[in-house]
Amino acid sequence: MKDYKLLLAGLILLLLILFIAVFTWLWIHNRKNIDPLPVMANKKEPIVVPEEEENAVSNSTLYIQAEENLQAALEDVVVSFESRYPHVQVQASYVPAHTLLTLSNATSSDDERSEFVVGVDMIIANDSLPTERLAPLQAELQAAQNNQEEAISKTDTAKIDDTNSRTLNSYNYALRDEKTLEGVILTDNTAAVNFRNFLLSSTGQDILKKYDYHNIEGYKNSVNDLFNPTSRAKQASNDTSVDVADALSNGKS
Repeated sequence: MKDYKLLLAGLILLLLILFIAVFTWLWIHNRKNIDPLPVMANKKEPIVVPEEEENAVSNSTLYIQAEENLQAALEDVVVSFESRYPHVQVQASYVPAHTLLTLSNATSSDDERSEFVVGVDMIIANDSLPTERLAPLQAELQAAQNNQEEAISKTDTAKIDDTNSRTLNSYNYALRDEKTLEGVILTDNTAAVNFRNFLLSSTGQDILKKYDYHNIEGYKNSVNDLFNPTSRAKQASNDTSVDVADALSNGKS
């Protein structure tokens, strides 16, 4: 009887040791499931992206040519844009108004820009850009594409693109002194479309307003203006109306 009790006690001790061993093993191998997730103390701190995910996101550069008197306002817009699109770098050049639509010195020859016809993705004017004013630029864009196709045909005929050059359609981005200010996208660079949309967003419009550029129609209307429009507001709306859907299109024919 005494031997039976010793045997039972030994068996219980053995089961207890096995239970502790299994519990310890599970604790070690599942410890990561009970560790708290890292929490940032400041929302403005950069988010750490895994290396493989970071490599999957392609960095891009946006080349902008703008009138020199827009520099202060656009630099503020660029800072905010780059914080929202950290993988896009904006290279802006500010030139006098009479050279704004000249691209002869900006034709792209770099390998990283070879997919685009010209080296400037977007032009931003401190004035309007009607079709007749864009006509010389449209002709220069077509000539640049013809030169690109001719160069490609000498190396690889399979890569020739027989499509016409991009049709230039300006978009409104602000009002100043009752004048509509416009820009135009020259290439198929996605970053250019994103920057144009950012300019038209409430954030971009707020930044421009700090520099005395008034919001385009369809944005920032007050409640009183919406429900009790004055005759002056109606007149301004008729003179400076903007087709928002058209402004947010890619500008392709």
